[in-house]
Parts: sequence; structure tokens; C-alpha cells
Amino acid sequence: MSPRRRIRGFTLIELLVVSAIIATMVALIFPAIQQARERARIGKCLNNLRQIGLAIHQYEDTHEVWCPSFIRQADGDPPPPNVSFPHVRYRGHWTGWHMLLPYFDQVRLYYSYNFNETWLSPLHNPTEFKVRDSNQTWLPVLICPTAAHEVIRIGGHGAEHWMGGAPCDYSFCHGADRIAALANDAVCPEGILHFWQQYPESTRGAFGYNSTCRPADIADGLSQTFIIGEKTSGLLKYGGFHPLFPRLSVEYPWAMAAVEYFAATGSGGEGSAWCVGPLAVTQDISLPECPSTGTGRAFPMNPFPRDVPAISDERPFFSFQSPHAAGAGFLFADGSARMLSESIDQRVYKSLSTIAGNEEFTE
Repeated sequence: MSPRRRIRGFTLIELLVVSAIIATMVALIFPAIQQARERARIGKCLNNLRQIGLAIHQYEDTHEVWCPSFIRQADGDPPPPNVSFPHVRYRGHWTGWHMLLPYFDQVRLYYSYNFNETWLSPLHNPTEFKVRDSNQTWLPVLICPTAAHEVIRIGGHGAEHWMGGAPCDYSFCHGADRIAALANDAVCPEGILHFWQQYPESTRGAFGYNSTCRPADIADGLSQTFIIGEKTSGLLKYGGFHPLFPRLSVEYPWAMAAVEYFAATGSGGEGSAWCVGPLAVTQDISLPECPSTGTGRAFPMNPFPRDVPAISDERPFFSFQSPHAAGAGFLFADGSARMLSESIDQRVYKSLSTIAGNEEFTE
């Protein structure tokens, strides 16, 4: 009869040591895994920007000009069909994303719109929101994979709000000017400059109201001027400057053509958010000064705090902003896409955002 072999198990001390080693390894490996995943997401984000660039250049091949960021009718032309709906003056617009839909393989969505009407309703009936479902279409090419979207259908699924839409994480670059459409002309003796062609070339971006920019207009060179940048929906929270306003996430719907106008789409229920147009700038024109005389204020990348205080300063809404650490992705005019650091010199940042050459900006 063979002797019984003794089976030796782990002692408590050995088990604790092994557990500690495993925990240490996980603690070391997990951040590396997270970093690798984020690098992959950044790669996908930059690829989205390249796809947008391809669409913009395909549009230019067809129309011999880049699409405008917003197609804007002159105020009161045609006149509002009903004085009870004065906001219709802000509706006679379309965004560049509408124009680019066929180049995103969204031909059917493109033809769901009547471009003789408005982005929200027919001109003759401002209460008929028949394009709401189209505006609420989720477009993957306009979504950064790092972004965490709480709101999928802005404005809800029914007739909760006239400004229903879908999130967008990329915005048209308006250069070093925020073109204010809602300001009273009386504050500026020369008149508020509404359209891209009216703005000084030194501060003009590649896009604007009724812009007609072409690659040949980029004086600094296509690789030295960005035309689209990240402006990620849902990063900011805002409660307005009145205590009765709701505190909601700030969204930038791709179909929102109301431009400088912004509003909350609810009081906190499904689809509630503050909506702002998909444009961004690197400097303000410092209203109420005239655009030609205002010194401007810097609009830094990735503004903080993200929980915007209850103030009337709207600058955070018109800055480029990203969920990525310490930077944001930008599409350059040559079709390339790359990350820029949020610590970039503000003068260089502004220069990259304009189509002029040899710009000189002060802080």
C-alpha cells in the first residue's frame, strides 16, 4: 500500500500576498487599457473630421465653393407670416450640415427637406413642425466616440418644443469673430455686420452666414488653417441668468439654424437641454462695440468651469470644446485632422482659425 501523499494548500499569508500582487498589476494595467481605449476613440474622432473634410471638398467639387455654415435670409425678407411668432425671423436659415447630407450618404434625409421653406416649418405656417423628425436624426459622423450624450433626441419625441434636434460634436469655424445676428443695430452706428462677406478679412473664418469661401481664399495655406473643430454637446451645464430657468446640459444640434439665438427645450424632462447653434470662434467681437472697432476678447479652448454660473456671459457656448484631455480635434483646410493642445498660445490659436495671412493678434 503506497503512502498517502500530503496535499499542501495556500496559507492565508500566501493568499494575501498573491491577492496584493494581482491588485497591483490590475492597478498598473487598467490605466494603460483606458489610455489605449481613449487613443482609439481619438483616432475615430479624427477620422470623423476627415470624413467631414472629404464631404466639404466633394461639395466644393460640385459647387466650386465650400458650403456656408448657415444660409441666412435677410431679416424680414420675406416678412414673418404671423406677428404672433416673431421668432420666425430667426428661422429662415439652413446649416452647412443640411447642405452636406448627400455627401454623408444621407440622400434620403436631404430630400426630406423643402429648402424653399425653413429648417423648422413652412414660411406660411410657423406652427407646422413637419421636419422635426428629420432634424432629430442621429448622424454618427457628427458624434465624437468619447462624448457621453445624455440627450439623444433634443426636444423629446413629440411636440414638446419647436427646436427639436439631434446632438452634434463638431462646429463650423467662424474665425476670430462671433457674428451677432440678434444685436440691435442701434448700438453700432455703422450697423451690425450680419454676413460673412461684410466682415474684415483679417478676422474672417472659412465659414459664416452665406459664406462663399474657396480653398484659394486660404491665404496662410490649407495646412495652416482649421475650418471645423470639436464643440462637444453635453459637456456644459447651464441654468441661465434667471432663477426660474432650468439647469440643463448645453447641446449643439446639427440642424439648429437659429445661430445666435439659444433657448431651453424643456424644464428637465426627456430631451430637455439648452440649444446653441453649431458654430465656434476663437475671439469675440466685443459687442456692443462695432465689429470694426472692437478689440475683442479671447475665447479659449475647453472653457471652465463646465457647470456655467448663472451669468449672462455666453462665451463658453461659442468656444471649441472637447471631452478629450488637454486638447481638441480640428479639421484643417487641406483635409487633414489633428489634435491641438488647449495650452496653445492664444495668438497662434486665433491665427489658425482665420483665412487671412500674416495675422497679428494681441491677447
